Amino acid sequence: MKKLLKTKVLIIFLITSFFSIFLSPESNATSNVIPDNAYLSEEKAIFLDGDILVTREKAYSIDKIKNPGTYVPVKLLSKLKNISIDYSKPITVKSNKGTYKINESNSVLLDGTTYIKLDYFYKISGLSGKEFYESHTIFLWSNKEGKAKSEKLMSQIKRVSDDYLKTYMGKKVYIYEGEKVGRVIEMAVISKQTTSFKILLNNGVVVEELVSGSTPDTFCTYFYYENVNGFYSGKYYWANKNLLPSSNPLLNIEKVYFKSVKMKGNKLIVTAKRSNGANVTFKLPFYDDPSTVIQQGFYTVNPKSVFPKWDSATWNRIVQQKIAIGMNQEQVLLSWGAPDDHSSYTGSYLTMDQWIYGDTYLHFYNGILDSWSDY
Repeated sequence: MKKLLKTKVLIIFLITSFFSIFLSPESNATSNVIPDNAYLSEEKAIFLDGDILVTREKAYSIDKIKNPGTYVPVKLLSKLKNISIDYSKPITVKSNKGTYKINESNSVLLDGTTYIKLDYFYKISGLSGKEFYESHTIFLWSNKEGKAKSEKLMSQIKRVSDDYLKTYMGKKVYIYEGEKVGRVIEMAVISKQTTSFKILLNNGVVVEELVSGSTPDTFCTYFYYENVNGFYSGKYYWANKNLLPSSNPLLNIEKVYFKSVKMKGNKLIVTAKRSNGANVTFKLPFYDDPSTVIQQGFYTVNPKSVFPKWDSATWNRIVQQKIAIGMNQEQVLLSWGAPDDHSSYTGSYLTMDQWIYGDTYLHFYNGILDSWSDY
């Protein structure tokens, strides 16, 4: 009986030792790791004394963690004067404000990079600043001159009426003409409909781009430029020939598989496989939002599956972009697209519609094409 008791005690000891040796250190080492279900905001640009700070690691607002808030990378401190960082464990930072130990109690680990809360960053660095939520930007300053520059930038952003345009501040962007890359360092209202963007290019040159309305038509975010292939390739589409360039080789509602999509200047270069198995490459010019040309020029659902009761003769006419007496309005829309203009009259027993395509007038009675005239 004593021998059996000793054996049980030994087993318990071994199990306890195993968890102590192997599980506890791992648990401690990963206690500040950002979990997969945490919420990260989009990247926050950082400006110091009015100038943008470019770092590989970005700042984020992080929620659904023990200490939610805005976090900046510890490496950001290395961009400042009179601050030294010793990256041996624990990370030690020395500044004019003192010596600070960066450990699990006051930091988080995201993708292998150590982050600290913005408030703690202020304490260590001695800088002042403001998180400007409207533009997802953090402005830091070290002196009165830097504060004045920062406040000027923030004041200019506030005057921009479109909230979406404000988010471009500090963003890395791709300029279509010349295929240049840079970061937005300033924006200012020129008129009610026009906003000026100053962009610092990678070569150090500052250029100005004017935006009319709420969508830039000369540049887009570099994130979109880099990920356009991932957004649209590897999917099936059905061509809407009415909204594609006349030179496009696809047939109306032809099924195609996008193999790759690349952006070059203000054109999307699409390599696709046609319904007959042949490969084809074509260009899709766009004006402002690059996604519009695909969203308008292609259906993401097979129109034939939406209208399964239509006969093959009707579908053949739609593919050839032809119309015939007796077609309904949905069939004409698929064949010819939306009219340039239209008018309608509704009586007690009859609804009459007139659709105008250039010099051709189509006449519908109760939704069915009855006749057309060319002028």
